Amino acid sequence: MNKWMMGAAVVALSLAGAQARAADGAGADATAGTVDELVVTGAQEVYASSVVQQPMMERQSALSSANDVLNELPGVLVTEADTFGSSDWGTSITMRGFVSNRDEQQIGTTIDGLPNGGSGYGGGSKANRYIDVLDLKTVEVSQGTADIASRSNEALGGTLNYVTSDPEHEQRVRVTVAGGDYDARKYYVRLDTGEIAPDTYAWISASSARNSDWIDGSGKTTRDHAAAKIVSRFAGVDLTGYLSYDNADESEYSSISPEQFAENPGWDRLTGTWTGVPYIDQAYRSGSRALRDNTFAYLRGKFDVAEVKVTLTGYGHMMNGRGDWLPPYLVDVTDNGSAPNTEFLSGTTILGGSALGKIYFVTPTGATATMIPGCAGTAGIPAEYDPTCYASDSLAVQSYRHTHYRNRRYGVTADAEWRHVFGQVDNTLRGGLWLEHGKSNSTRDWHKLIDTRIGYAFADNPYWIQYSTDYETDETMYYVEDVAVVGPLTARIGVKQFFIDQSRQELMNDKFHISLNSQSDPLISTGVAYQTPMDGVVLFAGFSQNYAAVPRGVLGASDALSVKTVKNETADNIELGARIARGPLSANLTLYKIKFDNRIVYVPSGFVTGIDYLSEVDGVYQNLGGIESKGLEAAASYAFANGLSLSGAYTYNDASYLGSGDAARDAELGIVQGAQVAGSPKHMFVGSLDWRGDVWKAGMSSKYIGERFLDKAGSVKADSVVLTNAYVGVAGEAVNPLLKGFDLTLTVNNLTDESYLAGADGSTAFIGAPRTVTIALTADF
Repeated sequence: MNKWMMGAAVVALSLAGAQARAADGAGADATAGTVDELVVTGAQEVYASSVVQQPMMERQSALSSANDVLNELPGVLVTEADTFGSSDWGTSITMRGFVSNRDEQQIGTTIDGLPNGGSGYGGGSKANRYIDVLDLKTVEVSQGTADIASRSNEALGGTLNYVTSDPEHEQRVRVTVAGGDYDARKYYVRLDTGEIAPDTYAWISASSARNSDWIDGSGKTTRDHAAAKIVSRFAGVDLTGYLSYDNADESEYSSISPEQFAENPGWDRLTGTWTGVPYIDQAYRSGSRALRDNTFAYLRGKFDVAEVKVTLTGYGHMMNGRGDWLPPYLVDVTDNGSAPNTEFLSGTTILGGSALGKIYFVTPTGATATMIPGCAGTAGIPAEYDPTCYASDSLAVQSYRHTHYRNRRYGVTADAEWRHVFGQVDNTLRGGLWLEHGKSNSTRDWHKLIDTRIGYAFADNPYWIQYSTDYETDETMYYVEDVAVVGPLTARIGVKQFFIDQSRQELMNDKFHISLNSQSDPLISTGVAYQTPMDGVVLFAGFSQNYAAVPRGVLGASDALSVKTVKNETADNIELGARIARGPLSANLTLYKIKFDNRIVYVPSGFVTGIDYLSEVDGVYQNLGGIESKGLEAAASYAFANGLSLSGAYTYNDASYLGSGDAARDAELGIVQGAQVAGSPKHMFVGSLDWRGDVWKAGMSSKYIGERFLDKAGSVKADSVVLTNAYVGVAGEAVNPLLKGFDLTLTVNNLTDESYLAGADGSTAFIGAPRTVTIALTADF
């Protein structure tokens, strides 16, 4: 029996039994939430979770990324190089010592309960590629244990479920115009149709945003987004459809060391002026870019079969992207001897092969220029890159390296839930399947800059296509869970399992092909919740086994045999906690311990100096050590009758590296057992104050971020910082009754203009953005 059939059989047998028992008698009203909502409202949750509230969203500007709204939740830290989140390269989300950034994906992400397909820089798509922040309803955050039905194979350290807003029931046109510092501007329009057919409502929105980098203003970023959502009830089926398109062209930032930050805290060492010297111009800001084009759609149907609630969803995602760099040379891929270099003479494209060397300067005829004997170069520029080390009529040459990404994935999810009362037991049995097929390609080509003396305009025809690689993935996940409620006690136990087949096919060079078929162990999720005699006070305890699949990058290891020995990453998560919901007061407290084993680490067999544009480092992937994380999260909020609300959250997170057992290997990789996980502070605290009246609204939030290490050895540190965001808004009718439906909001991020290091990046970090002021005018018609 193959893996798909086995998973289907497990779920089918469970649910067939459920339907048979459903015929035995009338059951209680089915008030439990459906699976895709990721919450079973008829039973108590047995794990920690948080939800982004409206005031948290209002403290972010209309130009912000959808990721920014997470920062006030306990245990969560979002760091971004760009003040508006428009740098995928410099974005990092950390939770309980686990991270989702351009290189590591340990936190699951879903959009309306559906998988985002990965969050890495090289072909992944974070949530802001799917949702405009103005179309976001909330984000459901499971800090450690996700709901068993969550569709993600990256959820070692929890899951983020971004929820799109539903259509309004009344017809409305909303227009938002926003602008602010760093040439920021955004135009957004949304039409809510009202009831366009019986029980059918929809909205359609479009936005266009622009901003410059905050450092020197030379890097320009654009983003155009369109989306639509429809909900309907037809023939007893609740239908939901969503479609989004996102086009982004982002200028990037660079990370710097603490020493560089101390020398100049406002410069990331990228440049805004073209000099004509390739060694300097490799850091030209506008040449380091991320271009991404994402289209995502799903259609979901919910219906009842007797006492069984069924949810079926089909979805698809297409992504085309490109990452750009400016290596300060041409790659010599053809032996032209003393003749003009074909790499310099536009029109010839070499397919595959390897680098023979590097060309730094050419003669007027295009042949490789010879260095002046004994030339040592000038300060800061090595001799081979220095124009003074060549004849005066030599021309500096440079490449524009493009890495192209193309992803196509399609999937279906199926869920069923049966609730029935057996005497004193209110029981819910649910199960489901997730199937996804994906194909992707990564191609790297090198283009000659037409004239390095003028700028970075490049020849459209590449002189070298270094590689082109196809990847294919088939993924299956099944889950089954039973939830029993007996009086004040709720008990849950479930199991899920993943089956993943991956393959990699080189289309050039040696036509290398490799496949990897892997599966998780059956992953247990269980817990209890107890409604105490005190009204609104619930105690809970839970255990789950979390999982992350072997990433596709492992298939690119130089040692094919080692690929077969790499194991999936796993984490055991234990939580104990309490929740309080009593009138205007809500609070929660969670103690947790997570042990992350089989951490996949890239072990290089050699190193190169500078940026490895040619990917010349070979190595293997191995499972070495892991992470142990234990700590406490506490949050509370209180809403007063006069529109005032207070909230706060504290996080203590002791997340440290586990060694591999091989001290020499750990030392080689810079891993120190017991060192605090890089980028993960031990202490965080956030306090917020909000007030909303009939006409005015205002709020402020301050977050303390403790010291963080930037490296795995715990030797490079970023200082603690307190960041404050604030907003004030007024309804137009306060100015003139004719302006009813208008709203003007002023938002200030980093109110006190703190200078600080943000997201960790190896032994370096991205610089945090300074104070940023934006204003948004919203009009409803």
